[in-house]
Amino acid sequence: MDPWQNPLAPPQDTAALRAFVQHFRLRFTGNAREDLRQVATAFARLPYENLTKIVKEHEVGPGVAARRAPREVLADHAAWGAGGTCFSLTAALLHLVRALGFRAEPILADRRYGANTHSALVVWIDEQPHILDPGYLLVEPIALQDGVQTIVTGFNEIILTPQFGGQKLDLATRQNGGLTHRLTFKTDPADEGEFLHAWDASFDWDMMRYPLLTRTAGAQHIYLRGGRLQTRRGDQVQREEIASDDLARRIAVEFGLNVQLARRALAILRRKGETVCYDREK
Repeated sequence: MDPWQNPLAPPQDTAALRAFVQHFRLRFTGNAREDLRQVATAFARLPYENLTKIVKEHEVGPGVAARRAPREVLADHAAWGAGGTCFSLTAALLHLVRALGFRAEPILADRRYGANTHSALVVWIDEQPHILDPGYLLVEPIALQDGVQTIVTGFNEIILTPQFGGQKLDLATRQNGGLTHRLTFKTDPADEGEFLHAWDASFDWDMMRYPLLTRTAGAQHIYLRGGRLQTRRGDQVQREEIASDDLARRIAVEFGLNVQLARRALAILRRKGETVCYDREK
């Protein structure tokens, strides 16, 4: 797909969906909601990672061309075990969900460090809007309704609280008895221009200066920032600092990315003079 083309454009065919279904060996039931859940659950297996974003920007320069379009995201996962960051992942999931036949639109969210710094989907089921965000393990469509909703995952609880008559939706997580506010969704669909502007702005974020990856596997959540690795299993948290010369290998082991891709991204960061690993002596 031409990187200059609008990555939010409706799919012209189901080729990407068919390839996705084949790759993950999904078996559709004919029940639209169940098939949607299968796609979202499989999609959650794509890691959140900024290495492909770092490589793409290095190859083509900043701006519109550096966006990774839906088919590129899906092909890179099949080839390299890659994923993406929230905007490219949202656009890719939007492509798949629309190819399934659902009406769906992207939405934006505000986090403590800035407005429009996260994204997800609203999907209409039986003419009612539902939120879908595999990044936070919301793989079962959750109806946007009044009242607090709690979703139990393998390693935490997610609490959704409507605000301002449902115009906004707070998302918090509860772990080990502590409640942490994560973000606030704006439940009205984002204008395409606003979404793409937020996507382009993300190339200037601090997270482009170091490796940032996260993935879930059952009841386990793995998170890497720089060279600091955190693994959470239930109430147990293990932290480890990874040496610079072992970082690419550990990324491949822990997150399933191709080790050559990891080495390329880390080399780009080093050439730019960025700190890619926090060693013990630092």
